[in-house]
Amino acid sequence: MTRVKKAINIIELIPGLLLVLAITLSAWYAHKYYKPISAVAIAIIAGVLIRNVIGLPEICKAGQSLAVKKILRLGIVLLGVRLSFLDMVKIGGNSLIIVIFCITMAIILIRYISKILGLPDKLGTLIGVGTSICGASAIVATAPAIGADEEETAFAVGTITAFGLLAVLVYPFIGRWINMSDVFFGTWAGVAVNDTSQVVATGAIYSERALEIATTVKLTRNLFMAPVMVLLSAFYMMKRAKEEGKAGVEKKKLDYMSTFPFFVLGFIGMTILRSMDVFTPAGIGMLGSTASFLIVMALAGVGLGTSFASMKKIGFKPFYAGMFASILLAGTSFLLIKLFDIG
Repeated sequence: MTRVKKAINIIELIPGLLLVLAITLSAWYAHKYYKPISAVAIAIIAGVLIRNVIGLPEICKAGQSLAVKKILRLGIVLLGVRLSFLDMVKIGGNSLIIVIFCITMAIILIRYISKILGLPDKLGTLIGVGTSICGASAIVATAPAIGADEEETAFAVGTITAFGLLAVLVYPFIGRWINMSDVFFGTWAGVAVNDTSQVVATGAIYSERALEIATTVKLTRNLFMAPVMVLLSAFYMMKRAKEEGKAGVEKKKLDYMSTFPFFVLGFIGMTILRSMDVFTPAGIGMLGSTASFLIVMALAGVGLGTSFASMKKIGFKPFYAGMFASILLAGTSFLLIKLFDIG
């Protein structure tokens, strides 16, 4: 019976994966024959057009979800083969202070701005967490820890998704306009763009080197998800206890293991293997190309998952909070990268 269920589950993935693969191959070969066009940009735009003009059939949703959640992580793991372990430590170390400062500042200020706009406190916190750490993943993981309801979670995810996708289009344009180096741009995208998939897309559109830098910096940010969840959970428990006039409240059991980004360890492992000369130059090239292809597949899935109709439901106040959050993080991180002379 178990084998039958597994077979059925695998069959359910096929239609969506075939659609993702068709978009990926089209984007891949378009880029191959005309280099100035990014395969990532084509895949995202094609996915968005299909979702919002034609619609995504229900039968394709399981495969599309797998591409976004699993294939992206596998692509990121394999991407580690392009860097040595020392390169990764250097890139992550250079950005660490900026990452910590931006996370702290974003959560505090965005909560304050959200309060001024009359938004629920927890919604402001979720927008701050999503902007500063890991987009929708951080929001979904943090929501139960602070007791946010489904509507607050949905509004926060919609807001972050909208501005993250806008960043994918705007950041490369700004980078080329002011002639940013690959290192500067990659660091900026890694610190300021919201979701992991959006960071990867932004870096890939700019250059291969910017993709490596942006991914490494973003994975450094992702490691802060669990500590921030613990702190926010404790903060809201104390706040609730104070409001209810009790000495304490029931502690929430947080599933830290499910929120830890284990694919980061895979990425690190690949950099270590690269440093140990486990791979031949041909092997590095093959794994690097495979990583690029899987990333394009995942981002085709991101495009297919982007519904403009859902974004319309956000409302203006969360939109304004998200806009403030995005501009704040972009501007602050840009200035700090300049200050620390990175790139």
